Amino acid sequence: MQINCIQKDQQILLFSVFRKHFFRDQTYYLKLTKKQILMSHERQFVKTKYILDLNPKIEFEWIIKNQQLVGFLFPYQNKMKEFYGDSQNLNELKQILGKLILFKSLTVHYKLIRNLDSGTFGQISLQQNYITGNMFAIKTLINTNKSVLYQIENEIKILRTLNHPNILSIQEVFLTNLTYSIITEFVEGRNLKKYITETQEFQELTILQLLKQLFEGLVYIHNMGIIHRDIKPANIMINNNGILKIIDFGLSCFIGNQLQENPKCGTSGFCAPEILQHIDNNISYDYKVDVFSAGCVLYKILTSKGLFDADTSAEVLKKNRNCLFIIKEQGRLFDLVRTLLQQNPLERLSSDQALYLIKSMIQDDTFDVNAWYRQQFNSNQSTTISNLSLTPKQSAHIKSHQKTYSSPNYSRNFFPSSLKSYR
Repeated sequence: MQINCIQKDQQILLFSVFRKHFFRDQTYYLKLTKKQILMSHERQFVKTKYILDLNPKIEFEWIIKNQQLVGFLFPYQNKMKEFYGDSQNLNELKQILGKLILFKSLTVHYKLIRNLDSGTFGQISLQQNYITGNMFAIKTLINTNKSVLYQIENEIKILRTLNHPNILSIQEVFLTNLTYSIITEFVEGRNLKKYITETQEFQELTILQLLKQLFEGLVYIHNMGIIHRDIKPANIMINNNGILKIIDFGLSCFIGNQLQENPKCGTSGFCAPEILQHIDNNISYDYKVDVFSAGCVLYKILTSKGLFDADTSAEVLKKNRNCLFIIKEQGRLFDLVRTLLQQNPLERLSSDQALYLIKSMIQDDTFDVNAWYRQQFNSNQSTTISNLSLTPKQSAHIKSHQKTYSSPNYSRNFFPSSLKSYR
């Protein structure tokens, strides 16, 4: 019965490998499905010799000789079996497994070029793959306790869920003792924080094109059931070809888990007020926290100033928590800012609404943001509520929490240290 179930599972790869023996090497056929690696002496897999169930905690080790992938170690009955095969087939297998399981022995595969960043969260370095010669960014995180381990595994799971041109892509993950190394694409360029500092003035179309890419990424993230929770200029990369990439999913969560997993998180000055007002699960929030953060980013692009600028970090946090800001500037880009920064999430754009609005502004330089907003939100309350959520289920969720959003009474007992994660 097990074999029949296996045969029905969708086949991804099929190629031959062999095991070395003293008298005669034995040939096997390796089949990769979405859930298993199987090996059999027969191409038809009438009888399966080896089966490995794939899960995110499986550790897999590769054999490299002369900077070529030549084989792998297969875990079987508490032993490691050596298998060898064609390098091209093995590289294809490794590329797929990199999104599914853990690998061992990072230093066998990558050469350190230089460190890029470091902090309490760990370290980010630029490293070169010995086999391909390609450069990758590697985020190294140390598992110090169960809470940290959960956050590391959550970040890996989220990155493996996402596949979009405006989101940093994950390649593979290595585990060495207690150290996780997350290998991602290396974005050659600069983050938006540096871009803003080095650019004296942005053209309107340039800003809208950047925002379009940002919200295309956010719409995809939200449609995948994920909240980023730390959108800020430092977490937005722009490569040398002008392609925007959303990075750093260390504080991200799946929708439904936002009140259990680091509910009070983000970066003060770019955080939605409902996150800072959260306490004891009495106030909820959803995808729209990312929209508010994007509004803070847009204001920073337009003015080179923070929306909640103050003399001390404590004052910034207080102004952010109570949503105390005044936008005196005029123009349709500032009108757009106001739609993203509505304190009440019920009156704030969703990411897909924001994307529609930005595309309309690109296509028509006379597009009236205020008129469109009034049409969307002032018709009637029921329409407004349904439009603010991506699905009817999320709409019901917002309705149930409508009275608990944005109340200053929920802001007590929040401290700057609450903004920290394992980073």
